[in-house]
Amino acid sequence: MFCPNCGANNTTEQNFCRSCGLNLEDTAKSLLLQIPSAETANLLRREQMLEKFGSIVWSGFGIVLLIAVGVIIYAIITGMILSGKNPFVGVLLTAFIVFATLTLAYVVFNEDLKEKKQKLKLQSQNGLAEPKTTGKLLEEKPFEPVPSVVENSTELLLTNNKTRKFD
Repeated sequence: MFCPNCGANNTTEQNFCRSCGLNLEDTAKSLLLQIPSAETANLLRREQMLEKFGSIVWSGFGIVLLIAVGVIIYAIITGMILSGKNPFVGVLLTAFIVFATLTLAYVVFNEDLKEKKQKLKLQSQNGLAEPKTTGKLLEEKPFEPVPSVVENSTELLLTNNKTRKFD
């Protein structure tokens, strides 16, 4: 860490600057609060890896589930509808499976969106999110000129018909 007074390089364990003698305890505490420890950084890295692994696993599960639904629908179409055995039941069963799959996909995507929003809200509360733009800070008001020092002093000026003679 660098001393805020003289810029000398010091370690975070030092209580005073070796160059100018400034008390560095408060500076070191604030610096340690801003920079995550190695344990926290390792935990954050592991959490990100687990999140990536989870997304890969859920993607694979979704692909297998879609293939299974496709095979079931194919079996229903060929076994019931095209063969002529209970075509009405086959159509209803196919529609039920399609809409049940779509409903399941909606629930999964909706819960994922809620989780991401909650994470974003927690990050913004902890100050980890990107700073938001504030827009206009000041209201735009009509221009009002600042009064001048020489204002209301024009009566002291000479006009054309008054001349002053200098001796």
